Amino acid sequence: MRAQNGDSKLRRRSEIVRAAVEVFAERGYFAARMREVAERAGVADGTLYLYFKGKEDLLVSILEEYAEAFLVRARRDCEELDDPRAKLRRVVERHLVSMQNDRALAHVFQIELRHTRRFLRQVARGKVAEYLNLLQEVVNEGRSRGVFRRDVPPELAARAIFGALDEQVTAWVLARRPVDLRAQVEPLLKILLAGLAPPIEGEARHG
Repeated sequence: MRAQNGDSKLRRRSEIVRAAVEVFAERGYFAARMREVAERAGVADGTLYLYFKGKEDLLVSILEEYAEAFLVRARRDCEELDDPRAKLRRVVERHLVSMQNDRALAHVFQIELRHTRRFLRQVARGKVAEYLNLLQEVVNEGRSRGVFRRDVPPELAARAIFGALDEQVTAWVLARRPVDLRAQVEPLLKILLAGLAPPIEGEARHG
């Protein structure tokens, strides 16, 4: 019975978080009200405060819940592949396609989450940092295997990869006529993999 109650609470919490994604995307974080989230989730207003301290806590919980799910899948993808270039390809594809498949979540991630100081702190020590660590791991593996260049710091490479993905999704969210993000996977990978490729002999000698 306790397990069932626990599952029910987790399910209810996820339903509230999903409702918040939709309301924040439609109304904007500042204009949205907790009662609107409660209505969308089909719960009483007071129920929200059993799970979240307030609106900002709910907003940051969106980052934590969805980013954690993404990281779990991305790490599993990387474990299934051997070539670091294939790992990077899979991560880039998963990032862009997951945003393509959930425009409301993409809007919240790219626009609404950045309105709060607490989110900026999360960038430094939360899920975004974990994502950067994953990218660094892929880059380091590529360096050790000789398929990625060694004259670029892994931390810089990871931030460049993340920044390129982040900017692509932001442009997609803000565009009046958004392009298909799936169609951007290959062009972006060409740029990233070319930049990470080891320098040719002449470049290494004259660089």
